[in-house]
Amino acid sequence: MKMAISGSLRLSIFFISCLIATFLCPSSAIPDVNSPELATQVCKNTTNFSFCQAAVYSDPRAPKADRYLLSYVVFELAYRNATNTSNYIDILLKSMNGHADPEIMEAMKKCQGDYMEAIKTLSEALTDLDSETFDGLVELATDVENSAHDCEAGFNGKSPISEKNQNLIQLSNICYVVSELYTVSE
Repeated sequence: MKMAISGSLRLSIFFISCLIATFLCPSSAIPDVNSPELATQVCKNTTNFSFCQAAVYSDPRAPKADRYLLSYVVFELAYRNATNTSNYIDILLKSMNGHADPEIMEAMKKCQGDYMEAIKTLSEALTDLDSETFDGLVELATDVENSAHDCEAGFNGKSPISEKNQNLIQLSNICYVVSELYTVSE
């Protein structure tokens, strides 16, 4: 008799745990890593669905991508964005040389360092993907986002590259959401 009570108690605890998990982690919050439209599911969990859709689906591999390929797609997008912005900052610095407010010049130089750090971090993330090392991707995505925030914070008001900073922040958010796919399913 004691075994029957213990067994039914365990079964009750199991079902209650399942119910709690269902309410705390609804299935719409955790993308199905086997879904043919994983990219759309990922975008639903970002801060800007339409930006995510436009960015991710700019790559023709996205519609059929599994989480591994989708990780490459989004980290490569962020890498290209950071590299292009870094090149743009170089051009701005050269064109402003001696003709701009010294505070703006200093802030732009700081941004250049922030973007060089973002490029280095994204390169590390891509190397981690190559070696199938996924456990540090969330932190790397966060570090990239912080680089763009740091750049923006260097200006008193809106920076000359605010839109580019916002794009990298949003791409970093997509990288973060994709990186979370490795923590929820393994």
